[in-house]
Amino acid sequence: PNNIESVPTQIKELSLYFKLNNYHEIILADDVVFSGDVLRKVINLFKLNGIRVIGIRSAISTISSFTYFNNFLPLKLKCAYLLNEKVIDQICERDFYYGLAGSGISVLKEGKILKSPYFIPFGDPVSRASIPEDKKIYFSKKCILRSLLLWQEIIKLSQKEIYNRDLPEPILNSDENELIIKTLKKEYQKL
Repeated sequence: PNNIESVPTQIKELSLYFKLNNYHEIILADDVVFSGDVLRKVINLFKLNGIRVIGIRSAISTISSFTYFNNFLPLKLKCAYLLNEKVIDQICERDFYYGLAGSGISVLKEGKILKSPYFIPFGDPVSRASIPEDKKIYFSKKCILRSLLLWQEIIKLSQKEIYNRDLPEPILNSDENELIIKTLKKEYQKL
């Protein structure tokens, strides 16, 4: 999670490691295969570095991605659940809370990896979660309120003030020296 190297560089290094250990074929694992665009790029990067992707394992896949990858991967794409093509997006509730470990997407800013929950002002709910453009402010305000309730309860139970710097991962567009509650209230008022 704290690797600041580009994806092509990471894949090049992984490929070298695999080849040094006499592995030339691999199976990729992903939580959700939605459009498959990212996996196609990753497969191509491995190919350019002399590693052949022979299969994909996933918890969830759309039918179109399932069909696409099963047409050329020897060990196919295997998943536990197929999504109907009418599904707009698949999301994880954790990504809509401020400051939870592993939530949001990792972004690189000024050489640091920061977390970006999927709501304004920390992230973009439109591109990350298919929230309609005209609902992004309403949606973001609700996410901030839910986060605020969660952190108020955590503070009540722990009987400690909690600052952004105390979070497991730094958050994009936040001040590490500010109390979490203050950050959330301030950003709610701005929206």
